[in-house]
Amino acid sequence: MTHFAVVIPLYNKRPHIERALNAVFAQTDPAAEIFVVDDASTDGGLDEVLRHRDARLRILRRAEPGPGGYAARNMAILRAQSEWIAFLDADDAWEPDHLAALRAAIARTQEPDRIACVFAGYSNVWPDGRKEPDRYTHRFGRKEERLLDFTDLLATWLDLEECPIWTSASAFRRQALIDAGLFPAGRCVRGGDKDLWLRVARNAPVVAAPGITAVYHRDATNMVTRRNTTDARHCLCDTITAMLRDAPEQARPLLRKLFNLEVYLYALYAAKERKVNPAFWRGFYAQDDPLRFLVLAGLSTHAGAFAARRLRAILHRAAG
Repeated sequence: MTHFAVVIPLYNKRPHIERALNAVFAQTDPAAEIFVVDDASTDGGLDEVLRHRDARLRILRRAEPGPGGYAARNMAILRAQSEWIAFLDADDAWEPDHLAALRAAIARTQEPDRIACVFAGYSNVWPDGRKEPDRYTHRFGRKEERLLDFTDLLATWLDLEECPIWTSASAFRRQALIDAGLFPAGRCVRGGDKDLWLRVARNAPVVAAPGITAVYHRDATNMVTRRNTTDARHCLCDTITAMLRDAPEQARPLLRKLFNLEVYLYALYAAKERKVNPAFWRGFYAQDDPLRFLVLAGLSTHAGAFAARRLRAILHRAAG
């Protein structure tokens, strides 16, 4: 029997935490443990959690908030007794069959003891009420399990131009997280989830589960992507550079392309606010992607940053 510990980091999410907890309590296949790690919230969100009297619920507390909830998740992972860790952010939710679907996908895998991660599909729910499936589901569908080794995951990531594993729709073998070094607390202010997923997938295969069983609420308050600074180098850069030293031959060109993709997307995001610091894209493999290299060079000038903001404004008006 596969047992899950649910891990929910909490930092100033009072309007949403009740929805997340209710989603966990409503699972048709119950979790064995439920950890809520309060990251020094100041909005009364912890009070909402304390009202519950579920025997599985364990509340952990930290004295100061950590970017991305990385240290909070690490604390819960190390305290958990279950073999698998299912992540849920405090502003997201699950369908009632989420854990059942993940458990079934693990059981149907030919060698379940080999896999390190299972991830389901999710719905993006926008502030205007629109619902859209995640890119992986839209591109590949989710009728049956799909086993992905390291090169498969890299190729899929590049194809989608985003990591196919989304935190609140995923579960990881606890030992695989520990062996990979856990979340990069103190090293990353954002992007640390993807950094860990990449390190885990290098060591063992992952499985895409059938179905859409998680919900990404895009109207949440205090979102990490909105509050964390972009004035820092993407933490994936150092991870990928280290991996390239001993990566299998077939994975090396994919890792270089992933380095370029993540740096490029991060620079476009940063350019909304300021000129892009050239240190952001140090090490970019220009020979593999000369066009994006030229764009990055342009964004590192005041004129380039201004042009990026103008282009985004034009595209936003056209889409609206």
